[in-house]
Amino acid sequence: MKLINGKKIANQILLDIKCQRSNVKYPHLAVILVGDDPASHLYVSIKETRAKEVGIKFTKYILPTETSQTQIIKLIQQLNQNKNITAILVQLPLPQHLNTNKIINTIDPTKDADGIHPNNLKLLTTKNAPQILPATTGAIIESLKYTKVNLKNKSVAIIGKSKIVGLPTYNYLKNKCATINIYDKQTKNLAQKTSQTDILIVAIGQANFITNKYIKPDAVVIDVGINKLNNKIVGDVNFNLVQKKAAWLTPVPGGIGPITVAILLKNVLQLYKYKK
Repeated sequence: MKLINGKKIANQILLDIKCQRSNVKYPHLAVILVGDDPASHLYVSIKETRAKEVGIKFTKYILPTETSQTQIIKLIQQLNQNKNITAILVQLPLPQHLNTNKIINTIDPTKDADGIHPNNLKLLTTKNAPQILPATTGAIIESLKYTKVNLKNKSVAIIGKSKIVGLPTYNYLKNKCATINIYDKQTKNLAQKTSQTDILIVAIGQANFITNKYIKPDAVVIDVGINKLNNKIVGDVNFNLVQKKAAWLTPVPGGIGPITVAILLKNVLQLYKYKK
């Protein structure tokens, strides 16, 4: 089994951004963080550090948990109109009293750093490719490139039908591989189905759910999950069991996470260039 080295992939993307950054002036990412969730604050801190490393200006708006939806939408509208702001990111998940879809829909699609505005997601279902990929989907694609696998003759299965990971990844890959199917953890005979596939992408948010019975021998396994278990960060895939069967596997942490941050910043740079 070989590890898909997310840190190495991310560092190369960040280096490319830094090189390109010398030819542009003021890419600027605005991040809205609502509430006091420690994980969200950590993720925003990592994004800020990486942005500063590659020369992308980073402004964060930290709002209390009780902030109203109206207040957040008003802030996004102001950022939409601010010509100095290249891209906007709302850190998810949001507190329960807020409507995530309405808030994301407020972002100007041309400033959508994470690539998850409905207008951008819809483009993935058409022949018109969006200007940027959803950050996590982009990270999955970069992971697959790292393995040098030929998608055209491979079967793919995705477990997880979320609007920001599973579905956009399915829509992006559906015309690029031999066959593709998307399931969730309630799918009947799930292990039987996924154990026949060459590439397995898992994004369900349940620690160690995937064991070796779900895996085809020598499969490529992409684990998008980030879960806390016994004070440790683990994926949706049981690494210790699956590593004995898979040909390639993303570790957690150190796999998809760092690449997603790098793709997010790449998106900011792309959005800046498209506006010029």
